[in-house]
Amino acid sequence: MHLSLPALLYGLALILAANYEWRARDNGRLTALLSLGLTQLDILWTNVEQLVFRLNPFQQPRFDRRKPVHRAAALLLLAQLSWSCWQLLSLGGAPEQTFFATDLGSLLFNLPGVTFIYVMLSALGAGWGLRRDWRGVAQRLGLRPPTHQDWVAGLVFGSLLSVGMMLATLALRSLGSADASGARPLIHLLQESLPAALLVATLAAAGEEILFRGALQPVFGLFVSSLFFALIHAQYGLSVALLVLFFVGLGFGMVRMRFSTTAAIICHTTYNFLPFLLLRLPSA
Repeated sequence: MHLSLPALLYGLALILAANYEWRARDNGRLTALLSLGLTQLDILWTNVEQLVFRLNPFQQPRFDRRKPVHRAAALLLLAQLSWSCWQLLSLGGAPEQTFFATDLGSLLFNLPGVTFIYVMLSALGAGWGLRRDWRGVAQRLGLRPPTHQDWVAGLVFGSLLSVGMMLATLALRSLGSADASGARPLIHLLQESLPAALLVATLAAAGEEILFRGALQPVFGLFVSSLFFALIHAQYGLSVALLVLFFVGLGFGMVRMRFSTTAAIICHTTYNFLPFLLLRLPSA
């Protein structure tokens, strides 16, 4: 939801080229061209692989520096890290007050397209149409029809994380909060329409969970995927919201590990939607 369209389209092209060349067992000329030769730097990816494993001591990530798809995905993450750091520095630590759409029509027009690209990035990264059929891609991404366990886990943990976020930002309000760092315009925009709020909550959750928990977490591990999940929200500035979002990402990731990506989507949707629901209570 927070990346520019040209960057997402570039990511699609790079991931598609890396998948195709992995399947064809060629020397990766197109991937090298798209990445300006960075995917060919063996010493870089050796160091990245070592770092990924050191940052995930309690699990075994699947990152393999010999696979061009993993190198391409890592390159995109490094590019996002650079962009997020530049964005935070350019904002001077302050939130980007004009980030969210100012009208509901613009929000509902743009969000499905970005969500679609997130899903396509995940599907192509998993080898859809090249190494796996759609059933294999769904299995790789941890997607399944929601089970009773998925619903219970998603609703319970999503509610707990949402309440925890509210309490954290209230307790640490002097250091900044999501409400004070960019989310307030979105809340005002959607609070009068619960169906629209639920739609936005679901679309944002589905795209981010399929990408970060479904596609990236098995390869890069819980810590790294949660870190980059927080960094795509750099428009919040250097605030408590950014730190809390890292821990929220860890929560989503644990739901993914214990249950499925489907459960993580339900969890994230609940987390997104609950504040709008609470605002409709008479006491609110």
